[in-house]
Amino acid sequence: MAGGTAVAIYLNHRVSVDIDLFTEKEFYCSSIIVPIGQRYVTTITNPAEKNTLTAMVANVRFSLFHYPYPLLKPLVNKPECNIGLASPEDIAAMKVVAITQRGSAKDFVDLHALIGAFGLPLDYLIVQVLKKYGVSGDYGYQIKRSLVYFDDAVRSLGDVTVMRNEKEVRLDRHEWTKIEEFFKSLVLGRYTPQAHNL
Repeated sequence: MAGGTAVAIYLNHRVSVDIDLFTEKEFYCSSIIVPIGQRYVTTITNPAEKNTLTAMVANVRFSLFHYPYPLLKPLVNKPECNIGLASPEDIAAMKVVAITQRGSAKDFVDLHALIGAFGLPLDYLIVQVLKKYGVSGDYGYQIKRSLVYFDDAVRSLGDVTVMRNEKEVRLDRHEWTKIEEFFKSLVLGRYTPQAHNL
């Protein structure tokens, strides 16, 4: 498992209501959805024949993607989760790429939490993205530009519910401004997180 729910399992930093699973194996959607549909009320939300499945399963958004990129680190097993979680480094690399592609507020919130909790320096993250996705070194420049472009994210602030003192609260503008400042400082080299267990 990866995505926001995996980050929430690690950090309990925000509410995530979907399950994103990834597999290196190619698959036919019918081979996955038929057995699930026999156990749960299921509605396919993005009909595709192969390698991409999105559905509502028992009122939970569920996605399964063929993902041919290597893991940077082994899957992590957590007692509260019956499925392997991608490592914080893998999820952070995925979040960096997601931000360069769409820049949603959820992705910024997740990456901010991962960097803070696991001390992931920006240069280290860029190297991990290049390694995982096999992209050129020029992509590092695009990453830095994307990490300080917030227009798309601001439009999705209302979609983010964060955890504060074990309560669910909407991400407010003040907290968002602090996240923007964090990423500006990170890109400008004014903030370097301390590495933990890298």
